[in-house]
Amino acid sequence: MASLRDLFNSQTDKMKAIIVFCVTIAFAGIIFLLASCQMSREAKKAMGPYTNSQNFVDQYIDSLKKPEYLPEKYFNVFKAQQKIMSMRKVHYLRLSKIFFRNYYAVIIILMLYSVVGGVVIFLLVNKGWKDSHLILKALFLAIIMVVTFCGFFPSVFKQQANFDENIKYYMNYTKAEINILDQLSRLENPMFPQKCRRDSVDKKEVMICNPDSIAYFRSVDSAIAVNNKAINELTNYILTINANEIKSMGDIYKVISNSSIGKTDSTGR
Repeated sequence: MASLRDLFNSQTDKMKAIIVFCVTIAFAGIIFLLASCQMSREAKKAMGPYTNSQNFVDQYIDSLKKPEYLPEKYFNVFKAQQKIMSMRKVHYLRLSKIFFRNYYAVIIILMLYSVVGGVVIFLLVNKGWKDSHLILKALFLAIIMVVTFCGFFPSVFKQQANFDENIKYYMNYTKAEINILDQLSRLENPMFPQKCRRDSVDKKEVMICNPDSIAYFRSVDSAIAVNNKAINELTNYILTINANEIKSMGDIYKVISNSSIGKTDSTGR
């Protein structure tokens, strides 16, 4: 540690300023990585009940026996539809976690650097820009750069809106999956008009009744069509970027000013 300090002290003022500037930027990156890891863990915990319920649905579908009156090829269609929904749910859940993680990681950096920046501004105001040391100026410029980037990051990449949209699609796919379970349950115990016939079983005449095939398969086709429609309507890739967020230097100045007075979290979370 002492050798690093001696090495730093042996540098010229300009080199010291460059080192301070680079270390300040790099430190922001390290904080982002650490905060991202923590937010990923928190997101995993928060979505734990949904992940567990998805595993239960997958296991239930895999172990589900074919309804008695439903042909194998139709049963495979229902299972394929559920698998498609399940895989797409995972996609939306992953995107939601990414936006959740990035948003709060950036907010943490913004709060930390805004506090440090306020102290640096206080020192600069007391000494004046002209009389301030070059290292202090480099530190201030690095902080401004980080604060400006973090201030625009959530709005340009629309972190909150993207999170809300992806989690909404995740929930909609969950509803569609539950609907398939309900359909299979109804087909297992069909409430359709019955066609009955007399037959001989063990020399005894009995009445054998089966669902009316026309009404039954009309219901099956209708259920499959409903599921296909849900899959088609929910097919979307949610990633919105507002590239016009930075229109002028005034926008940058506004972000810096808001950060210096401690702008609150706009999500209200």
